[in-house]
Amino acid sequence: MAISYYLLQIHPVLLFILMVVFVSGLAALLTMLFRKFVKVEILRSHNEVTGFLFLAIASFYALLLSFVVFVVWDQLNETRANASKEGSSALGLYRDIKFYPDTLESKQLMKVYLDFVYNVIDDEFPNMERMKLSRLTLESFSRVFDKLEHLNPKNQFQVQLVAEMFSHLNELSTFRGLRVTSMETEIPPPIWLPIILGAVITIIFALLLDIEHKRMHIALTTLLGAFIGMILFTIILLDHPFTGSMGIKPKSYMQIFTYEQWANEHLELSNQVKTDTILEQGLQNKTDTTITK
Repeated sequence: MAISYYLLQIHPVLLFILMVVFVSGLAALLTMLFRKFVKVEILRSHNEVTGFLFLAIASFYALLLSFVVFVVWDQLNETRANASKEGSSALGLYRDIKFYPDTLESKQLMKVYLDFVYNVIDDEFPNMERMKLSRLTLESFSRVFDKLEHLNPKNQFQVQLVAEMFSHLNELSTFRGLRVTSMETEIPPPIWLPIILGAVITIIFALLLDIEHKRMHIALTTLLGAFIGMILFTIILLDHPFTGSMGIKPKSYMQIFTYEQWANEHLELSNQVKTDTILEQGLQNKTDTTITK
């Protein structure tokens, strides 16, 4: 795992402050040491060449950072899109099972499916945040396939509904596989070498510029370091889509449990209304019988 994974365990606001303060502080410290031990007058005759090289290096480094940010942003958007499609398939399969004719097989299928949904929320996503796989979720997902294969449709409508279930289940399997494989998507450690080395070289060339006012020179290099720190923070934040406080969450799977809770509450309310109606009818019949006697 890259160092960015461990940095994401820090709260984003605190990580932002640490990154900006560290890089800008390092740039300021290097500038003060440089101004103290290097004779600036010697650099004055080479200022035009130094400025040209600084502009070229800063441009190439900005291009490198832009490329990296674009790559990690594109990966994050693709992962979010796959997770959204997976959630849509999961909700569609839940509705198909929910409105399947009330049989013993469908109740067992719903029980197994809800067990899979629970494992995704409680086990798989927390494991993905730690860059690990969930064997428990994989086993429960296999049981969903097994139970669906053992459904025994009685008429053409049920046959079509089972086919729709298999379609949603296959879509769910496909997008879930894409989500799991994207867990390990990160910037390779060798790529961090030119990113960090490029930041150091850019700051060093900023030191070589001949700026007469010492405080102005320190302020400019500090701002340059702060800007580099912000870009590095952005790259780290986008590098792992499932890690950290801003990682992708299983919102669609959580909605399934919400819908199931609402359905159970509605069923309890309906049963209570039926019970009250029966009691009222029984009481009314008893009253009518008493009056008749």
